Amino acid sequence: MNATRFFFLLMLLASITTTTNAQSKYFTRTGTVIFDAEGKLDDIEEIKAKNTTATCVLDAATGQMEWAVTMSKFAFSNSLMQKHFNENYVESEKYPKATFKGKINDISKVNFDKDGTYPIGVIGTMNLHGVTKEVDVKGVVTVEKGKILVNSGFDILLKDYKIDIPTVVFIKIANSAKVSVSAALEILNGK
Repeated sequence: MNATRFFFLLMLLASITTTTNAQSKYFTRTGTVIFDAEGKLDDIEEIKAKNTTATCVLDAATGQMEWAVTMSKFAFSNSLMQKHFNENYVESEKYPKATFKGKINDISKVNFDKDGTYPIGVIGTMNLHGVTKEVDVKGVVTVEKGKILVNSGFDILLKDYKIDIPTVVFIKIANSAKVSVSAALEILNGK
């Protein structure tokens, strides 16, 4: 059993056993995370990657939210850039996943039974490159015809996660990266 499936199974089991109301759990394994670290000379090369295999579990009753992203699944338009990203910067073999565990503030303001757009704040911890840091981000939950859409965008300082940018490429690669996350979640039990 590969590590991704094992992690998914653990998250699934934990989410099912931690609550008696399974209908309040929403899930996806096709969330999108976009990483953009274009530097001062953004017209030279696009330093942007997309990952469409992010896992997200949301407990609508408590606001608890968890994300897991396999780092090697980020796709760059330039294969050499992708190799450097995995080998030199995020060290995907040593640190295969990035995770976020947090809670939506004022979850009671989101009506999961009524179509609408609900601004949210989320506080939690993100683990990336072996470093865990507290994060506080803004986002939006959209309820649309029984589907739950979550979106957020935030910046991270690469040095905060011990991701070093060599001086030879510091003009091409920014010190901070823009991260965008989005996911369409469905009720965990499929109803």
